[in-house]
Amino acid sequence: MVCWGCAFVPSAWLTDAVGPFGAAAWRLGCAGVIVLATLAATGRPISPRVSNRTVLWLALTQTSIFYGATFWGIAHSGAGLASVLANSDPLFVAVLATVFLGERLSGVQQIGLGVGFVGVAFAICSQSVWPPQPTWSAAIVVIGSLGWAIGTIVAAGAMRRDSRPIALAGWQMFLGAIVLAIISPLDGHGAIPGSWRVVGLILLLGAVGSALPTALFYSALRRGPAAELSALFFLVPVIGVATAWPLLGETVTVPLAIGLVGISAGLWLVLRPRRPLVESGPVTTPHNPPELP
Repeated sequence: MVCWGCAFVPSAWLTDAVGPFGAAAWRLGCAGVIVLATLAATGRPISPRVSNRTVLWLALTQTSIFYGATFWGIAHSGAGLASVLANSDPLFVAVLATVFLGERLSGVQQIGLGVGFVGVAFAICSQSVWPPQPTWSAAIVVIGSLGWAIGTIVAAGAMRRDSRPIALAGWQMFLGAIVLAIISPLDGHGAIPGSWRVVGLILLLGAVGSALPTALFYSALRRGPAAELSALFFLVPVIGVATAWPLLGETVTVPLAIGLVGISAGLWLVLRPRRPLVESGPVTTPHNPPELP
C-alpha cells in the first residue's frame, strides 16, 4: 500500500516530462515487462490461463482507461486529488456486484458506500462545495475508476480457478500501455524520455510503483484472508495526499480533506473483514486484475 500510495508524486514528475498518457504508458509498460521477465527468469509460466478476450478487455478498462484517466487527473488536478478519487473504484465494484452478480451487502457495507460516495462528491468539488464547482478533470478520474469496476465485473465470469493473476497483471499492463502510447500524442506532449532523470522515474515507477506492490499483494493473498488485506486499501489515498502536500506543494482544501476521510472510511467499511455468518460481499482488488474465486 505504501508503494502504491507513494507512486503518485513521481507519477506527477513523470507527467510533467512526457504528458499524462505518455507517463502512464511508460510506467505500465515498464511494469508489465518487469513482471513477465521475472516470471520467465524464475521458471514460472507467463500464460495467464484466461481467454485472449479477457486479457484485452482488462488491458483496455483497467490499464488504458483507468490509468489514462488517473494520470490525466494528476496532470490537471494534482496528485493528491487523483490519489483520492482513483482509489474509489472498490465502491463502484461493490455497487455493480450487487446489480449484476447478485452479491449482497451487509448493513455496515451499505453505510460504507454512502459515506464513500459522499466523500467522492466532496473531492470532485474540492474547490467549492457550495455553490458546487466540480473539477471536470477530477470527474474524469472518477470515470476511470468506474471503468476499472466495469472491467472487474465483466471479467468475473471469465476468470478460472487455475488462472494466474500475476501473469495476467503483466500482460494487462503491457498491452494496455501500448494503447496509451498510441494515444499519447493527443495530450500535446512528446512521449520520448529526454533525460536520464526521466528514465530513472520510469524505472522507479515501473518497478517500485507497480511491479513490486503487485507481487507483494498476491504473495500476501496466498498467506492471509483477502478481506483483511483489501481493507488496507484505505491507506493508499491517505499516503497519496500526505506525500503530495509537502513534495509537490499541493494545497489540501477542506472539501478535499472531507473527501479523503469519507472515501477512506467508506473503503474500510466496505472492504473490512466480517463475521462468517454475514453474507459474503464483493471481492475487490488493487489496481491489477481481480483474483476471483
